[in-house]
Amino acid sequence: MNKVLVIGDVIDDIIVVPSGEIRNNTDTNATIEQTLGGSASNVASWAANQSASVTFVGCVSANDVDRVTQQFESFGVHCDLQTSERNTGSLVVLVQSANRSMLTDRGANQDLNLDELTEHKLAAYKYVYLSGYANLNKTVEEVQSFIERAHQAGALVVIDPGSTGFIKDYGISKFKSAVSGVDILLPNHEEFELLGNIAETTLVTKGDQGVDHYIDGVLSENFSAPVVESIDPTGAGDSFAGGLIAGLANGLEMRNAIAAGINCAAMAVTTIGARPKL
Repeated sequence: MNKVLVIGDVIDDIIVVPSGEIRNNTDTNATIEQTLGGSASNVASWAANQSASVTFVGCVSANDVDRVTQQFESFGVHCDLQTSERNTGSLVVLVQSANRSMLTDRGANQDLNLDELTEHKLAAYKYVYLSGYANLNKTVEEVQSFIERAHQAGALVVIDPGSTGFIKDYGISKFKSAVSGVDILLPNHEEFELLGNIAETTLVTKGDQGVDHYIDGVLSENFSAPVVESIDPTGAGDSFAGGLIAGLANGLEMRNAIAAGINCAAMAVTTIGARPKL
């Protein structure tokens, strides 16, 4: 089994699902659930759920190391956490039918140091996943240096762009330069419209419309998604990425790994929260 390294944000998610239309200036009944989230954290949990050997690297408040480590271990994920004087990141997810809005305080995630991941450390892993969110306060040179170290260590690098809003804040051209040379890019449809084909392999996730597989800029195949009752779309892309990487790490060909990722996403959207159910 090839080992997987997942790098990115740790977030405390507060997921709000209103019972109906939100009424201004008064109460609206809702289901509210707090879970450990963060895009890369979700990816790591789903990859471990699908029998991959996973290590997670992220940055949290020094006060939360034990709590976060225990939560990751409950999903079968080994942690190598960095610490910060900032609070651990937090996020409110407002779910309305198939749509979701997110209010984010990245907190300690802003202090994640990619330079600590040396070529020697990266050599232990065949697949390295880097969340686009982790790039947001990094220079193009820092991200490119990391990708180069991972490649020199013999790893295949997978990046999910993360968010159209944050990509625009970072700068579209600048973001493209930062992730240049990545082996697999995992944008959703909106992110793909911003970035286009900038990787050897691009897998565009399109919700219930499935996944488009591009090779060197050419559409190779569309993979359909199973019909399920979506309760909470939070983390659908993360679960796809986790299933995909686990499939590759466990020796599946790309086509079968894509199918494994789609099946993970189908499981994820049928429950509240972005993690596998324990």
